[in-house]
Amino acid sequence: MLFLFCLPIVTHAEEHADSLINGILSYVRWNPSYTQLNFCMIDGQAKFISDHIFKSPSNLIRPANISIKHHQSSELLSNEATASRCQILYFVNTPDDVQQRLINGLKQHTLTISEKNEQCAIGSAVCLYRANQQYRFKINMDSLKQSEIQMDSKVLLLSKKYQGEE
Repeated sequence: MLFLFCLPIVTHAEEHADSLINGILSYVRWNPSYTQLNFCMIDGQAKFISDHIFKSPSNLIRPANISIKHHQSSELLSNEATASRCQILYFVNTPDDVQQRLINGLKQHTLTISEKNEQCAIGSAVCLYRANQQYRFKINMDSLKQSEIQMDSKVLLLSKKYQGEE
C-alpha cells in the first residue's frame, strides 16, 4: 500500500508513467471475483506507458494478472459486449467527447484513464499529463463517481499535491 507514496521524486525526465499507473491501480478496490483485469488500450499505442508495464506481476495490484487488449473507440461504441470485458479503459488518442459517449454507455464499473485530456473536465476519471519532466495526474471526481470505482482517498490527495507543485 505504500507504493504510490514511495514514488521517487526525480530530477531527470521520467521515461514512462508505468510506476504511476501501477500505483494508482493498486489503490483501486477491484471486485474480489475478478481473477484478471483487462486493460483496454483505446485508439492507438500508449505514449506515456511502456509495452512492459504489466510484464512482472505486481504484489500491490489485486488481481495481479493484467491483460492488455487493443481496441478502437468505434468498435467499443458499436459493441457493448466487447466494452463490458474491460475493467480499465486507457484512452490514447480519443477525443474527450468520444470518451464521454463511451463512458456513458458502460454498464459495469470501469476505471477510465486518458493520455490526452489535460483539462480533465469531461471524459476519463484519471487524466495523465507531463509537468516539470515528470508524469502527473488529475482526477475528474464526476467521472470517478459515475464509474462507481472505489479508489482510496490517498490517491485523490496525491493528485491535488501534484497539481500544487506545478
